[in-house]
Amino acid sequence: MCLIKEIVRLYDVTNEPNNKPKLLDILSILQRAVYYGVATALIISIGILFVSTAAGLLQVLEMGPLETALTVLDRVLLISIFVELLTTVQVLVREREIVAEPFLLIALIAVVRRILLATAELEQSIGTETFQSRLVELGVLGALVVILMVAIYFARRTRQIGRRTESP
Repeated sequence: MCLIKEIVRLYDVTNEPNNKPKLLDILSILQRAVYYGVATALIISIGILFVSTAAGLLQVLEMGPLETALTVLDRVLLISIFVELLTTVQVLVREREIVAEPFLLIALIAVVRRILLATAELEQSIGTETFQSRLVELGVLGALVVILMVAIYFARRTRQIGRRTESP
């Protein structure tokens, strides 16, 4: 029974603006610490991907120009995904709300990345049994790009309308 009274006391917010429950303060600090940890891990991963991309460029003689270009492009798009994730974490820390647009951009970059890889695989599967399934995959991915673009448009449009109604 004492535990319930203590929890009720922690959540009992008075009318004074500076009197927030201590539990919420602690959770807010922990949440920020987690976000900063995620941001640090993303920054380190981006650095590793940059080094990997540079190393991939040096392998042009071994792999050939087309394979090297596809590998580098794949890694650059992966870096773009990580940067968008980092931007999403920044928005979460700054505005304390989840915004749909960064997630839609991440999905769009991931789909474009898969389209590029599937196109390279399609070229290698001409005349095989998997050729038809690769074509279907490319069609579905193309439709997904259109759907994501429409979703991004509406997310931006909604945000702009929201800003107009909030400003005097």
